[in-house]
Amino acid sequence: MFNIEIEGEYVKIPKSFLIKILQYAFKHCEYVCPAERDPETCIILAYLARLTNLELPCSDEFGNFTEASFRAIIKEIEQRRGKSIEEVLRDIKEQGYKCLQDQIDEMDALFALQVLRAFKKLQKMSKQTTNDSKISS
Repeated sequence: MFNIEIEGEYVKIPKSFLIKILQYAFKHCEYVCPAERDPETCIILAYLARLTNLELPCSDEFGNFTEASFRAIIKEIEQRRGKSIEEVLRDIKEQGYKCLQDQIDEMDALFALQVLRAFKKLQKMSKQTTNDSKISS
């Protein structure tokens, strides 16, 4: 009826269905982010958005959601504050927020670090999936 197929670990659906699913997911992003964001899911949504020529709701803040864009966020905070990101986060934790920028920097730094870890995890998972599919072929 809907031309959807499941082949092992993969699902094949029409692009128009994927676009509808992404648009629906983006509404979740708009309403609950940053309170409820999951770095791995964000990366996957960003990748699918690029494939379908859609724009993430947070693209103005995080660009194309690439490793480079999150490294740039960390670098900008480090340069502005003259400290490593670890020192910035430690200082904020120990001294508390002195201004709104402290809160923003903490939130952005923590998320950027989480996203970079998630990229590594997803890359390992992708390699494992590729190796598993070669083995089963």
